[in-house]
Amino acid sequence: MLEIWNFLLDLIFPKFCVGCAKEGDWVCCECQKAILPVKTQVCPLCGRISPNGKYCPNHQKPHGLSGIIVAAYYEEGPVKELIHNFKYNHILEIKEILGGLMTKALKENVSFFRDRGKMTPPLLVTAVPLHFWRRSQRGYNQSELLADEVYEKFLAESQGFKLQKNFKILKKIRKTKPQVKFSGKKRRKNLIKSFEINKNFNILGRTIILVDDVTTTGTTLNECAKVLRKAGARRVWGLVVAKG
Repeated sequence: MLEIWNFLLDLIFPKFCVGCAKEGDWVCCECQKAILPVKTQVCPLCGRISPNGKYCPNHQKPHGLSGIIVAAYYEEGPVKELIHNFKYNHILEIKEILGGLMTKALKENVSFFRDRGKMTPPLLVTAVPLHFWRRSQRGYNQSELLADEVYEKFLAESQGFKLQKNFKILKKIRKTKPQVKFSGKKRRKNLIKSFEINKNFNILGRTIILVDDVTTTGTTLNECAKVLRKAGARRVWGLVVAKG
């Protein structure tokens, strides 16, 4: 019945590639080949090669984010269009494509999180929260959908690593203007005291994977990471589709 229903939906609402407008799927085979995964992670600030996207010694911020793992290049292939259509045009099926890119990036870098061959307790996956007003307006949190997709795909495809998820650890308590309207120090000022920890959850000593769709300066991820670290998290790593 599900296959029949999907078939009927495709007849009524056909899919068109976001890259070239070819009918059939959200990304055709040719545009899929044009997506360029990030093979070499770099420091989020200076761009120098750095394992797992770790901040290099000159740019490490105490009690903040350890680094950012980036899945794909923003301007290569239809990545930019995929993110836009997923986030603003409500094409939620695209989460499977983006989540696949992110899962691959996490798998390629996850060995870094082992401690002497062991990793206890499990990695904890969470997402950058939306203010309740913004979430009710959009109807969903795109970062949470991506985080859930990464969690499910990682469990299905990986062995030897334990993973848990919790999307209620963080909450955004202050409604802010979109970060794209600001640059430099104004981005951080816009987010100061915007995030809060949910005290019902204990994250003491945990390594956390913090998921967002896109990062530019890393400000949002860092502000979330500060709250998590203050609550006892051992390390916080960002995981994003692309760096804008």
